Amino acid sequence: MNLNSKKTYVIAEIGVNHNGSVNLAKKMIREAKRCGADAVKFQSFKAKNLATDFANQAPYQIKNTKIKEKQIKMLKKYELIDKSYYTLKKECKKNKIEFISSVFDEESYNFLLNKIKPKIIKIPSGEITNYFILKKLNYKNNYIFLSTGMSNNAEIINALNTIAKKKVFSLNKNNQISILDEKIHKKNKKKICLMHCITDYPVKDDYANINCVSNFIKDFKLVIGYSDHTIGNLGPIIAISKGAKIIEKHFTLDKNLSGPDHIASLNSKEFKEMVKKIRISERMFGSGIKKLEKCEIKNSKIARKSLVAKTKINKGELITYKNVTAKRPGNGKNPFVFIKMINKKSKKNYLKDQFI
Repeated sequence: MNLNSKKTYVIAEIGVNHNGSVNLAKKMIREAKRCGADAVKFQSFKAKNLATDFANQAPYQIKNTKIKEKQIKMLKKYELIDKSYYTLKKECKKNKIEFISSVFDEESYNFLLNKIKPKIIKIPSGEITNYFILKKLNYKNNYIFLSTGMSNNAEIINALNTIAKKKVFSLNKNNQISILDEKIHKKNKKKICLMHCITDYPVKDDYANINCVSNFIKDFKLVIGYSDHTIGNLGPIIAISKGAKIIEKHFTLDKNLSGPDHIASLNSKEFKEMVKKIRISERMFGSGIKKLEKCEIKNSKIARKSLVAKTKINKGELITYKNVTAKRPGNGKNPFVFIKMINKKSKKNYLKDQFI
């Protein structure tokens, strides 16, 4: 994978939208590929390692599932056995789509790293302060996508420094970010992506804060992605206009299925439309170098102007503002040539509107 590719990398986050069914997950992999996704992302966790017996659900989980229960009970419904990940990775390979998974505990990370061996491992927003996982990470083994929901710059820097195993970034009292070790940072740039994210499902427009994408690019000088939880596909389009190179969006086959994330997901039709708009946007962004485009050449001769005689001009008459002007078409001399001709004698006779 090339994090510096010009093409936006689009991830269909299946997450737990498979509702614990491997067959549904396989169907979603095939559908995500059909919709134009470059990768699908799952969530790897052991409920017993992720939450205590007394941890409550997040408010959005109660609202979206319409069931109030302990978090560990809810999580067990969506937990996949280890064997399932072999099946899902095989299905991804068969359909030529990248397999990615987020890790929520050390046991799941070790299993993914040593057994499934994906090219990309995602650190979800809730784990950005999980020292026990972060200290295990090594970008020599995988690409690392670090999600930043619920965090601030100090926490992001702490996580990045922990992954790098060296103090690469610092933050001063004015919240300004500095790069302390350019050598390590150069390596980071090739293997680490920082993902802007707001942790709510769905996120209201007022909280999306997509300007973080361009600020992350400026401050961290890393490849920046956007994990979007807003309704619809406008958020990802805005994010790539700000410089996001990776877009992650929750994907479902049916928004009416039970589960915490279906309502904040795109269905097949919507996801396909999002990918289409992203690809159109990429073409529309262009090179950023201002030049005469091929499609403009035929129009430039018509829409631009040439230097012409404003009135009849006799040979030997002085060229002035009174007898020269600019008119269409544009296949004569550039009107700026007038600067070199002003107050000089005309070398020939000109009729009105004749090219000078």
